[in-house]
Amino acid sequence: MSVISSLGEVSGVPVIDCNVCTRCGACAEACPTGVLQAGPDGGIRIGTETSFGCIACAHCMMVCPADAVHVTGRGLRRDDIAALPRPEERATPGQLDALFRSRRSMRQFQDQPVARELLERVVAAATTAPMGIPPSEVGVVVLSERERVRELARDTVQLYAGFLRLVDHPPILWLLRLFLPSATFRQLRSFILPLGREIVAHAKAGEDKVLYAAPAALLFYVSPYADMADATIVCTYAMLAAETLNLGSCIIGCVAPPLARSRKLCAKHGIPPGHKPALVLILGHPALVYRRAVWRNLLAVQHP
Repeated sequence: MSVISSLGEVSGVPVIDCNVCTRCGACAEACPTGVLQAGPDGGIRIGTETSFGCIACAHCMMVCPADAVHVTGRGLRRDDIAALPRPEERATPGQLDALFRSRRSMRQFQDQPVARELLERVVAAATTAPMGIPPSEVGVVVLSERERVRELARDTVQLYAGFLRLVDHPPILWLLRLFLPSATFRQLRSFILPLGREIVAHAKAGEDKVLYAAPAALLFYVSPYADMADATIVCTYAMLAAETLNLGSCIIGCVAPPLARSRKLCAKHGIPPGHKPALVLILGHPALVYRRAVWRNLLAVQHP
């Protein structure tokens, strides 16, 4: 049995080169599904009766000291495995803390394009993000031209305008209040409707309050087999990578919900059939310089 993915119900295929295997057992210990098992003689057994089969996570390949394990399938290629950075090349806790505290959501950008090379580096960094179960079910549309970004913003405005025409009326809201959960209705009344009104009103005044006239953007989407959290993790990796390249960025969540309801617009903006838009990361050279950081309080921190 194998875990379904956009590639179908296929399993990874692990192969062990017994001529170089040292029988250390590290691959079996690292295997999350139990496909690789340590045998009684110290050798490694490849099991076929596990619940999930080989998910091609590549942990066995990455942990093997002798490079004796090779896995193919589920989109994994041997070229996907790379050497680790040396310890002195890795970020220290202090450097990581500085990166986290320095990043700000940027909605004001200089009037200059983002070089393709920078966008490619941001996307490359995003490919190192962890995922629930491989292969990655997250895709990205790279909007490298300001006009493409503006077109997505304009279409989003039209979607919100249509939503307001349908819902933003006292009798409709009264009915929704009867059928929606209390918290959902309150969010609709206090956030979603005001957001839609704000977006539409600013668009009529020639202002982009959707994607803030950003010179570039990344539109992340997920396959039908994805956990939406995977897109959030990938987008977060891209956001932090942009910070290291001196690019301003901001995660935009208001595009995906209305866009997901229009197959025509999803296709127009490069989202494959059956896939769902998730998040947009706007990018550009920042027009503002922030001088201080802020600590955000979590809802709760518990130590039961």
